[in-house]
Amino acid sequence: MPRRERPLESEDSPLLRFAGDLRRLRRRAGGPTYRELGRRTNYSAAALSEAVAGRRLPSLAVTVAFVRACAGDADEWTDRWRDLAAGQPGAPQETPPPYVGLAAYQVEDADRFFGREALTDTLLTLVDERPFTGVFGASGAGKSSLLRAGLAARTRRTPLVVTPGADPVAELAVAVAGLADEPVDRVRDDLAADPQALRGWLTKAADDSLLVVDQFEECFTLCDNDARHWLVRALTSAAGPHSRVVVGVRADFYGHCARHPELVAALHRAQVLVGPMSAEEFRSAITEPATRAGASLETALVARLVSDVAGQSAALPLVSHTLAETWRRRRGMVLTLTGYEDAGGIRHALARTAEQTFDGLGEPDRAAAQRLFLRLVVPGDGTEDTKRRVRRADLDVPDALIERLAAARLISLDRDSVELAHEALLHAWPRLVGWIAANRDDLRTHLRISEATAVWEAHGRDPDTLYRGVRLEQAARLRDRLNPRERSFIDAASAAEQARIAAEQRATRRLRRLVAVLAALAVLLAGTAAVAVTAQRSATRQRNDAMSLRAVDAARGLLAARPHDAEVLALAAHRVAPSEQSHDMLVLAHAAATATSLGGGFVTTPGRKVAITMEPGVTTGEQLWRPDGASWLPAGALPTGDSFLRLLSADEHRALYQEGSSSTLWDLSDLDRPRRIPVPDELPPADSMDATGTLISAMGGNGTAVLWRVGDDAVRRFPASDVESTALLPDGSGLLLCRRVGDGEYTLEQWTLEGARTATLAREPYRMYPSAGPGGLVAVASEAGEAMVLDARDSWAVRTVARVEGLEHPTITAFDPGAPAVALTDPDRVQLWDAASATALLSLDAQGLHLGSPRADGGRVAVLGPRGALWQLDSDVPRVVREICAGPVTVDWARYFPGTEPKSLCP
Repeated sequence: MPRRERPLESEDSPLLRFAGDLRRLRRRAGGPTYRELGRRTNYSAAALSEAVAGRRLPSLAVTVAFVRACAGDADEWTDRWRDLAAGQPGAPQETPPPYVGLAAYQVEDADRFFGREALTDTLLTLVDERPFTGVFGASGAGKSSLLRAGLAARTRRTPLVVTPGADPVAELAVAVAGLADEPVDRVRDDLAADPQALRGWLTKAADDSLLVVDQFEECFTLCDNDARHWLVRALTSAAGPHSRVVVGVRADFYGHCARHPELVAALHRAQVLVGPMSAEEFRSAITEPATRAGASLETALVARLVSDVAGQSAALPLVSHTLAETWRRRRGMVLTLTGYEDAGGIRHALARTAEQTFDGLGEPDRAAAQRLFLRLVVPGDGTEDTKRRVRRADLDVPDALIERLAAARLISLDRDSVELAHEALLHAWPRLVGWIAANRDDLRTHLRISEATAVWEAHGRDPDTLYRGVRLEQAARLRDRLNPRERSFIDAASAAEQARIAAEQRATRRLRRLVAVLAALAVLLAGTAAVAVTAQRSATRQRNDAMSLRAVDAARGLLAARPHDAEVLALAAHRVAPSEQSHDMLVLAHAAATATSLGGGFVTTPGRKVAITMEPGVTTGEQLWRPDGASWLPAGALPTGDSFLRLLSADEHRALYQEGSSSTLWDLSDLDRPRRIPVPDELPPADSMDATGTLISAMGGNGTAVLWRVGDDAVRRFPASDVESTALLPDGSGLLLCRRVGDGEYTLEQWTLEGARTATLAREPYRMYPSAGPGGLVAVASEAGEAMVLDARDSWAVRTVARVEGLEHPTITAFDPGAPAVALTDPDRVQLWDAASATALLSLDAQGLHLGSPRADGGRVAVLGPRGALWQLDSDVPRVVREICAGPVTVDWARYFPGTEPKSLCP
């Protein structure tokens, strides 16, 4: 008979209450014996009994196993365990973590930077000996930490640490001006005028200075040619006895440095290569920061870490990140193997980083990233999959994507090659595991193609080494995944195969040619009659086409003075020879013939709740109208003065007028008594408003966006940079921003109002002007003559509904409130796109008519024509014909269509 469990003396401490609750959980589970619990958990009965004794906190693994064996909530008990572990003696809440995570160690982190002492001493000695020094290493090897927490923290000189950025003149000017206590503008002007001025400013700033330029590769990735040459000349000329210069460069940019003679000369015998840490250095790097914080690491944890990252030069940031997470899960002041595994370890840290980075890519980059990762894999054949080093020149993916993945520590870049940062990705990242499983056969085929391409090139592109037959068919299926060298191999093989087949076909054709000649003679006489009939029909068709086009031109001339005659003539032209021109004129002429006007002409197309017109003979205001069935009744007046209507909310309750740089907002809820709403003077000309007119977005200065909510005293600057245009979502829940992200590259991004970017919807080489509509539709116009309609209901799987080219700027967009449709108009064209079917319901050439202010509704597009008249452009041509035929339909047939038989115009 088992002994009874010794009762707890009290539960007056968190640890004892924890143990008591575990005991009660066991009793609710039916009181299984510890031997039975040991069988369920694979822990010994003694370990489980000790877990509820209340003498010390059990490990998280034992606790979770105990809870699950007793049918408890593991997540709840995990949170309780962490809270209790953080509050154990020796673990004060205010103790900061001794690890910096994925970030580089800074100068102020020198007291917790270990493992690179010998390399730091080597670098300090070299800096004393050489005026210019280069520090090279793979991505993630720890160059930035070495330069900052090692070199800059231990030098006897006055350190100055900068990164080039896109404008190295400005970056250096700000840093030097702060050190020299001089105005930034003055320093910048001097540096911009002469790169050699940097040496003088460094001497003035400090008697003996050390300029550290970290991430020098930005000189090649972000700077234009002029800025790059300026920086190289400035740094090499600044290096001297009293101003040392050190640059940190990623190893794969070593060849870029060699293209500049000044750098080649300066780096001669002045280079340090940062490689992977030795086991002893690594042990010091992970244990000493904890020791300095009064903590320690379990021996098993140290051994596991050394094993997990042995020889991995790019794993240091991930180790630091994982240890920071392990610190949160420590027991007292001890970092445990259990806490490390609970944090996910190196493998899960990699997987989380990979998934977050992949989720942040646009759709084209996601496809390119998948191709890149699969190319860096060698599928196992009876063995595990392994990573593969690939020459960067063989990768057919954008450089910007490679840089982004390297910055996320997912790939490691060497001087001229790329590989996965860690083979753990092959097992720990579920998305990559799925890609490999789904493409395993294709990966093997691709690898064979790469090998065959190398053999073909090594043999001087010998045709005998090319693929043919089944192997060529299998390889050709993967052509889209191949790089240019491999595609050249497949193209050469395909051309050789086609030449062989063509030769066989020529021999067969020669045998058949004699038979074909005899057969041709037999049918020649019969064919002569058929040709004559066909020629007659072709001539008649060409004549009708020409008369139809002349009638269309005549109808265009009648639009202004006799629109009804114009629509009848357009109908006749369409009956004689239907064409795109006759279709467009039929719709336009009918819109002109049925056009309506109100007051002195509409200011904008009327909605369902309000119409706004100019007051005849009055220049200081506009007239409001309310709907009355099919007509309108006059309401109040708007004293708009010289301002113009810039925005009208979708619910038609708010109207924003603009005059110069000042704005006026009107509340139109009561059309008889419109009310002025105060607007801050600092609100720039607005870009958009939400559906209720409560929230307004605009472009601020220096590439910023601003938001203003009705009722606030001031505008709010939005936390995003390099903004080119803005558009609020209709429900006011977010904001679309066009941002400049590089030289000639722009992105369309969705942000929350709190300043968090949630998705990238598009990436184009031109500035975009977005408009957001209902149901996730987004219309994008540009100055480049191109417009897009996007379905962004799923912001991570954006569908391009339409892409239209050849438009004039400005292009105005409007959304149908009752259907997924978007109208696009420029001064010469009107289009209506159905987002559901991705088809154009209407596409009219309106050149010279200057139609504007579109409003889409039920397959029609209402626009303002000459003198503020309202034109209704209908996409339903049969309905247009029926409405024309409801009135008198006569046309001078002999005048416009001489020599042809009159046709019936109406059904």
